Formats: sequence, C-alpha cells, structure tokens
Amino acid sequence: MDFKMNLSSTYFFIINILFILLSLLMSYFLLRKKNDSSLESDIDLKFYEKSYLYKGPNFIYNTIIAMILKVYGDGNLEIEKNFYKSKSGEEKISYELKNLNFDALDPAEKKLFQILFSFEEDKISTRTLDRLRRTEPDNYNKKFNEFIYFLENEMVYKKLLTKEKKTFKILISFVIFSLLFFIGVISVYNEKFFGAISIILSLVFYASLISSFSKMTALGNKKFKELEKVEEDLCKCKVSKSEDFLLALAFGLKAENLKALYEKLIFENKINKDYKIFLDNEFYTIFKKALVGDHLLVRN
Repeated sequence: MDFKMNLSSTYFFIINILFILLSLLMSYFLLRKKNDSSLESDIDLKFYEKSYLYKGPNFIYNTIIAMILKVYGDGNLEIEKNFYKSKSGEEKISYELKNLNFDALDPAEKKLFQILFSFEEDKISTRTLDRLRRTEPDNYNKKFNEFIYFLENEMVYKKLLTKEKKTFKILISFVIFSLLFFIGVISVYNEKFFGAISIILSLVFYASLISSFSKMTALGNKKFKELEKVEEDLCKCKVSKSEDFLLALAFGLKAENLKALYEKLIFENKINKDYKIFLDNEFYTIFKKALVGDHLLVRN
C-alpha cells in the first residue's frame, strides 16, 4: 500500500498538532488525581496496611505470617510446635494455632483469624492448611481473597486506593495515541520529518497509558514513596520499635536481615514482645508452604 499523499506541509503540520493536543488532553484526564484535602495529613497505618499498600496482594502471605506472629507476641494466641510422620515415614513439623483471645484483636486481625479458624474449629495447623490448599484450592483461595478484599477496602476508605473504572478513558486514549503514532509515520513517509515528534510523543503517551492502570490515589503514591524509604532503612537495620520487625517481615526482607533487626531490638531493649519462635529455622518456611506452597495467593 502506497502512503504517498499529495498534501501540503501545512496540512500535515496541522493534523500532527491537532492530535498532539488531543493526546495531551487525554493523558491529562488519564493521570489526573482527584484533589484530596487529607493529602498532607499524617495517616496512621498499621504495619499490615503499609505492607499491603507497598507490596500488593500477591505477597499477602508475608503479611499474614507477620500478623499471626504479632497476635502471638501480644499473648492473644498460642502456637504449638508438633512433630508427625508423613505417609513415606519422613518426620515433619507442624505448627498449631490455638487458644485465641478473639476479643482482644483489631478488626483486620479478627477477619484473618475468622478465616483461619473457619477451616477447623477453635484451632488450625499448618499441616491442615497445607492439605486444604492442595485438595480444595478453590474454596481455600476464595476465603483468603476475602481478606485481600478487606484490606483493599480499608485502603479505599483511607483514600490510598481508588476503585474508579477507567476502561472507557483507556480505550479512547489508546485509539488517539495510536492515531498520533500512525499520523507521525505517514508524515515522515511523506518527507514531513516533523512527524518524528509525533512518533516519539505517542510512545511517551503510551507510557502514561500504562501508568494510569495504577489504582493508587495521589495520597497513595505519596505514602508508597515514603514506604520505599522505610524499606531502605529496614535493610540498613534502622529500627526503633517492635512493629519495625513485623513490618520487615511483612515486606519480605531476607532471613538474615530479619534476624539482625530482631537482635538489634533486643540489644537496644526496644522490643517488649516475644517473637523468638520466628527464629526457629522451620517457622517461616513451614508457614509459607502451608499458605501458598510454591505459588502466590492471588485473586480469582
């Protein structure tokens, strides 16, 4: 197909400018964040809310393990270490959660333990979780998705995330950005080399289209950047309170980092909770395998 056109440079120039302006307008509408009077306010987030905002739902298992450890450290849960033999005769370890003080929990903790104890009345073991994950995956994932939705709704309530639907705007923007790219190519093909600017800008607009997929609000983005700095500090072993250890665990820091953080908190007498059980070599590995195996908890 021959795209040579007997049109003036002025015509090509006007068409390019028109679609550049149209693309700028659509990019503005895509990326515009609603003004929020609370943007500069200091929102107090629990460690599990910080980890959900920063790490998202795919790594929720780290947050769940940290929450279990927190409830245990508060004295509102017992964790019993048991040994059993598999069908092949291999000796294995299971941790059992029991004697929960439900009334002492906050709403998110109550939601999590309602889900955990729905699998087995008044107690739940990692052995049982592992079996149900493998034998009843749909029901298993559905229940934990309820917890993911609970945290997401909390983020929406605190104006850190939005559920605004952008499907129509994204579709229209894609069409306009594609037309801008096509017009730029046609212009260059017809030796109107200012069309190269349209080609380059269309790629920039495509990037803005991708970034618009984020559900974070302006306040959410602000908090996300703050949490990036928090993670850097945790990796450098900068801690000041017990919750820093739980946050590091929820963020998924490496075992050596977590051990160093815990030892520093103990040495500086800044931790008044008993999290020593986490230092068992098998604790994290067994809970992670029980919760997700080799996969991640993701929404259906």
